[in-house]
Amino acid sequence: MRSAVLIALIAAASPLPAFAHEGEDHVAAPGSESAQGGVTGPIEVSEAAQRNLGLTVAAAELRPIETTLRVIGEIAADPERSGAVSSRISGRVSALLTQEGERVKKGQPLVEVESRQLGDPPPRVRYASPISGVVTDRHVVVGDNVDPSQHLFEVADLSEVLAIGRVFEGQIGQVAVGQKVRVEVPSYPGMVFEGVVDRLGGTLEPESRTLSVFARVRNAESRLRPHMRASLSLITSGGAPALAIPKSAVLGESGQLFAFVQSQDRPDRFERRPVVLGLSDDRYAEVIDGLAPGDRVVAEGNYSLQYMTPGADERNGGADSEGATGKGAHASPLPRVLWALGAAGVAGAALIGVRAWRAHARTMSRVR
Repeated sequence: MRSAVLIALIAAASPLPAFAHEGEDHVAAPGSESAQGGVTGPIEVSEAAQRNLGLTVAAAELRPIETTLRVIGEIAADPERSGAVSSRISGRVSALLTQEGERVKKGQPLVEVESRQLGDPPPRVRYASPISGVVTDRHVVVGDNVDPSQHLFEVADLSEVLAIGRVFEGQIGQVAVGQKVRVEVPSYPGMVFEGVVDRLGGTLEPESRTLSVFARVRNAESRLRPHMRASLSLITSGGAPALAIPKSAVLGESGQLFAFVQSQDRPDRFERRPVVLGLSDDRYAEVIDGLAPGDRVVAEGNYSLQYMTPGADERNGGADSEGATGKGAHASPLPRVLWALGAAGVAGAALIGVRAWRAHARTMSRVR
């Protein structure tokens, strides 16, 4: 019994074989020194894989880098394009002819009110929409008592809306009526809505010391709805043309920035290239070094590329183009599997040895 225990303990203490094939390089584990640099050579991504990753490319080109002021705000209906429906008589709602969110035309009946005046039946009056637009609010249900002081429905023409932001007191001098504005909302990531500053608020909010900025934004497809959160980029000044790429094309950390450049001869080949950036606005970054005009960079879907194997062809499932055992090929995942199995076997042997030793000790104690 002692011999079995000794063998198990020796097996647990013995170093495991590497299981590496001769002539193969080992793949560095994620987070190791060699892995931190990411891809160091060109990678190949088939057209199908590019579609699956959502890869889009954009050309490095000369464009003005604008100075922008970014503020947080929300979307609101334009009061000049809104209307309310109320009853001119006191009575009871007898019928609802539309619902919140529906599109209506000017003059279309929305609600029917039964008068409190005596009659058999009592007089009924229908009230129509004052404008064409979308029913944004409904404040009554059938059977509600109503009077001329309350709103029954609210309708808004959302083909143009207001994006309302707030700027701090020290930023007011950078904002002026007529400035261009780019608006983004979380509901439509990557989509930009264009507008202009329509007016500024009349007074500062006492607690936050901020001033409201009202930007009129085109909304032909009615994607923007009242009370949506929004981010406003106020264009405070233009700049001289500079070689620029989309900010989304830049990866890495400060001092180690890079972009993936598509080969001109091989659309399925991408090279990681270090870049040095200059000025930037809310959309584009100036490239001081690393790219030339016309270079095509990956603007979307580039995050996954930094973890692909250099020289791997996605059309062959990621296998190296020189073969699994060719020169410079990366280590097969098989050794890792064998290593894991070996580790599991050693752990099992050690556990068996411990249990055997405990059983032997109990036996000896009973003998004594």
